[in-house]
Amino acid sequence: MISETSRTAHRDTEKIAMRHSAADMHDVCMTGEVTDRIFKNGILVDTIVDHNIVVNSFLKMVMALCKNQSRYGGIQYWAIGSGEAAWDTATPDPTVYETALTNEIGRVAIPASEIIFLNPSNMQQSATPTNMIQIKHMFDTGDCNGKWREFGLFGGDATETAGSGIMVNKKHHAVITKTDDMTIERTMRFTLNLV
Repeated sequence: MISETSRTAHRDTEKIAMRHSAADMHDVCMTGEVTDRIFKNGILVDTIVDHNIVVNSFLKMVMALCKNQSRYGGIQYWAIGSGEAAWDTATPDPTVYETALTNEIGRVAIPASEIIFLNPSNMQQSATPTNMIQIKHMFDTGDCNGKWREFGLFGGDATETAGSGIMVNKKHHAVITKTDDMTIERTMRFTLNLV
């Protein structure tokens, strides 16, 4: 029988070994930047630029794509959530362990034509794959109306059903009350680097 002290020592040894074996390897870093352009009755009323967090479950989607897993795809849906009313006083940061929105109110399909590769040197569209992608979608007057406090992109085995699929990223933000006289152009850029 192994004592709890021995188990703890064994776990610590494993951690040290993992750190040591990874010492000569690069870390993978994926960052995301989002820009919202908010229109009311067709007139631009606000532009908001911010960052968001890429969550750990994104790696599951990458591995599924590497394997050509049946019925798994890339980024397919942009989900919007109302979060919690308490966030209007103090908006919490999401963590990398998130797998769903707190309170999803709707999602829109992202056609492949709205996802492009960018050339990192000039931010122009690239005809061949790069380490940067851009997703740009216009939420129309009837799309996901209500209180917006969070969003996330979903892929893998995602469907139009709320909560389905693999979450790529998550962002909590100040409330945007979207009404049927508003459209919102949301642009998301992801950059994947070895550091």
